[in-house]
Amino acid sequence: MDRRRFVGGALGVAAGAAGAALLPAPSAGAAARADGWQQVPVPDGAQMAALRAVAAAGPRLAWAVGTEGLDRGTYGRPLSYVWNGTAWSRTDTAGLGFNGFLMDVAANASGDAWAVGLDRENSLWHLYAWDGDGWERVPFPGDGVPGNAVHDITVAPDGDAWAVGSCDGMSRTLHWNGRRWRWLRPLPSGNNSSAVGVRRTRRGDVWIHGNGVCARWDGAWHEIPVEGHPQYVTGMLPTAADDIWVCGYNWVLTGGRPPGASLRHYDGTAWHHVETPFVAGELVGIVGDARDHPDRIAGWEYPNWNQAHHLRWADGSWVSERGPASASPVLMNGIERVPGTRTYWAVGSTSFFPYPPGQVRIERLSLRGPR
Repeated sequence: MDRRRFVGGALGVAAGAAGAALLPAPSAGAAARADGWQQVPVPDGAQMAALRAVAAAGPRLAWAVGTEGLDRGTYGRPLSYVWNGTAWSRTDTAGLGFNGFLMDVAANASGDAWAVGLDRENSLWHLYAWDGDGWERVPFPGDGVPGNAVHDITVAPDGDAWAVGSCDGMSRTLHWNGRRWRWLRPLPSGNNSSAVGVRRTRRGDVWIHGNGVCARWDGAWHEIPVEGHPQYVTGMLPTAADDIWVCGYNWVLTGGRPPGASLRHYDGTAWHHVETPFVAGELVGIVGDARDHPDRIAGWEYPNWNQAHHLRWADGSWVSERGPASASPVLMNGIERVPGTRTYWAVGSTSFFPYPPGQVRIERLSLRGPR
């Protein structure tokens, strides 16, 4: 997920909001069907509230994180929820001691969970581990130094974790070995493009990705040349070293134009543009099935943004899959498949930042049949 999207009054979605203010209202003729997705109740946050990411350990334990109390004159406050198998409830974030966002969350089936926090007031990034009741800060080398950053995180079944960010002006990757964080060596090419996402495959490879970078770590770095990637990369699915999907969007504010959804595929030789069911809008995250094969992509479509517009892999192509209709916008930011199931969570907000004030939104898809 591109961690810049909801960062700050003049960044990310705030820039999108400026463009959105110029766009006409959603079409009254938006599709009304909901392809199995259902809205799930969640306690309100202080408006403006938005969820940035979701992670699941299993059917009875999941987390969703974001921000609340955000407007043009505030930094917002961290917002966190936990799912107990029956309902979502707020977790106490007052003890985190900063104003800003929880930007990302990741977990494994054992219940190990990590979150990324951005202290917007002081421009500092932090890492937090779930202790069973709340988020506890865990230092990393360079933690608390202005300019060092952490954008995304992933957790392996054995509890190891990886995060991408920057340190001392260089794009770097962090590794947690169960005891401490350390920075991996930089890419051998010297490519310093910002990696905004990290993903671990079921085979154990770790991939980092961004607008100008795509690389695999298996004890050494293996880089893939990047061509034609979206301006904002929001997700990657490496099915194999020669079969990679990257989703995102491009935003051009000129004339109030909407963002353009973007999907790219690497076949081992080159990157190719992939046609999608809609063009105007955003693709905001991608998940694979239990074998890391293509499964679903979260998104929303302009001008019919009163329903989430996800993509589903079927018979070798991506097809539309709609969420439930809403009286407000449905702007998703993240998607997660619950391990060992055919259940999915999608999270987001009901408004562009910052007006009109929006609330958090969580939807779930539960399917029958083989996992």
